[in-house]
Amino acid sequence: MVHFSLVLGLFCKVLTQDAGTVDRAGADPRFSCIADLVENNQSPHKFCPYCEVRHSRLLCPDFTKHCKLCDVCIEEYDHHCLFLNRCVGRRNHRIFLIFILSMLIAHLLFVATATSYLYDKKSAGSHSLSLWLTLLGEEFWVAVMMVMNALTLVWEVWLLTEQFDAVATGTTTYFRQCERSAQQRSITQRWVIVLSFLLEGRRRVGSGKTRVDKTAIDI
Repeated sequence: MVHFSLVLGLFCKVLTQDAGTVDRAGADPRFSCIADLVENNQSPHKFCPYCEVRHSRLLCPDFTKHCKLCDVCIEEYDHHCLFLNRCVGRRNHRIFLIFILSMLIAHLLFVATATSYLYDKKSAGSHSLSLWLTLLGEEFWVAVMMVMNALTLVWEVWLLTEQFDAVATGTTTYFRQCERSAQQRSITQRWVIVLSFLLEGRRRVGSGKTRVDKTAIDI
């Protein structure tokens, strides 16, 4: 019950916390002086063609992407979570990872508890296949929920692996860096960066040359 309350609180926090929406106050003022050059196509920098940042005549910061579903520009954009119907960006990336970690622990606890429950229901000293099939038939929904939780657990492990790799290399899952120094970090250095981000929220997205992940869905 304590863990369920924690998961519920984190879920509400993820749903209500801003992902890093760029507005007039958050747009980068360094480029406001070249607004006219951009309008005349004389500068490589571009305004967001979708939102009001363009009408404010200010450019978005680096590593910013416009989400067409949320209709806003998100700083340090990671992805749009279709399950939460929320973008994940600079301001809620840390709480999102903590929420996924708490969900992973919850599913792990469920699988462990269900396994222990089924084992206790089994007759002592008997390991026949027919007995297990009979038990699974009697506890059908317990077995189904255990399998569903196990599959979700695998998905969460994959998701966290991708997320931690992006954090450790100083980027997001949407923006991929091409810096060799980021790729040459040791496993220990990567874990230190990830733990620092989870505990303190410190993460500086690199300023090197980046590329958009071709496997990402352009939303």
